[in-house]
Amino acid sequence: MSEQQKILEMIEKGQITAAEGMELLEALKTTKETETIQVVETETTARRNYKFFKVKVTSDNNAVNVNVNIPIRLLTTISEIADKMTNMVPADARREMEAKGIDISSIDFAKIIEEVINGTLDDPNIVDVEAWDESHNAMVKVSVYVD
Repeated sequence: MSEQQKILEMIEKGQITAAEGMELLEALKTTKETETIQVVETETTARRNYKFFKVKVTSDNNAVNVNVNIPIRLLTTISEIADKMTNMVPADARREMEAKGIDISSIDFAKIIEEVINGTLDDPNIVDVEAWDESHNAMVKVSVYVD
């Protein structure tokens, strides 16, 4: 027998008033809505267990092929220096990126690393860049992702 039916029977038997029955039914409805919200929140905050932070650089003509795999456990050390990463980029490279609309000072590297370590990163693809390499006459692709 459902909770609603039990409440209605209690009203019918005179154990509670109709007003008390309405209060109980409203409370029951609120409880079920809260349980539904909690289930949805649990499903959307599913953790992922990433093992590697990967950087892959490839080119159309195979002139450039680089694969870097960094164990996620190592990121805990890197996260301590993440805020200083933008200072490591040479000034001329930073100006060139800013001219192309990329402001690396606005990227919160520490937050990205934290989400990777916690397994809460929404999209495992962090950065995908394609650029034409004039010297090798090829398209170079850079992918930074977790796996």
